[in-house]
Amino acid sequence: MKTSLKFPAIFIAAIMFQSCSNSETKNRKADTTALDSIRDSTIANSTDHSHELDANNETTFLNAAAVVGLMEIETATAAASNSKNPAVKEFAMLMRKDHGKANQEVAILASKLSIAFPKSLPDEQAQHLMDLKKLNDNKFDQQYITMMLSDHAEAIKIFSAGKTIANVDVQAFAAKTLPVIQSHYDKAIAIAKTLNLSNVGRGDDLQGVSPSAGQ
Repeated sequence: MKTSLKFPAIFIAAIMFQSCSNSETKNRKADTTALDSIRDSTIANSTDHSHELDANNETTFLNAAAVVGLMEIETATAAASNSKNPAVKEFAMLMRKDHGKANQEVAILASKLSIAFPKSLPDEQAQHLMDLKKLNDNKFDQQYITMMLSDHAEAIKIFSAGKTIANVDVQAFAAKTLPVIQSHYDKAIAIAKTLNLSNVGRGDDLQGVSPSAGQ
């Protein structure tokens, strides 16, 4: 679904003002519906890891958080060279900065708790990354943002569950990082709309690359 806002001209005739205002309101509602559709479908279809985390399972949470971060950093690096879309490239820079910072904190927490910190992606995620790197321009942008929606929808569930971890440091990290991940998700939704992605999260694999980084 592709929608667009139509803003009235500055010097519009007074007699047309009400009509254009009504049209603008309808279009704005259509935009909101499109974004809500993307949001609902990706959240509903993302993998729910909350059942895997109990109050004492710091290892599962930190490993999951580390893999999320590694995937976002690596795919963002690919976006820097494979995308020509300014919005996608700006989003990718944000992913590198925010997830790089988050993974530094994960590494510190893992060290304190004597938990091994993963330094590379699992085989399946590494393959997804390799396949993504084969794409360019618009095909890359579509698949990258599809992956970002899927990954961040899953990460929201992981970090929400992480807030229940008994360890206060891990709990605080999850609570602090969750709003950042949610803001990334909202930004990805906005970009998805410009790329005419309105049905992601329902098993779509636009370019033959699995969109999930957490399978």
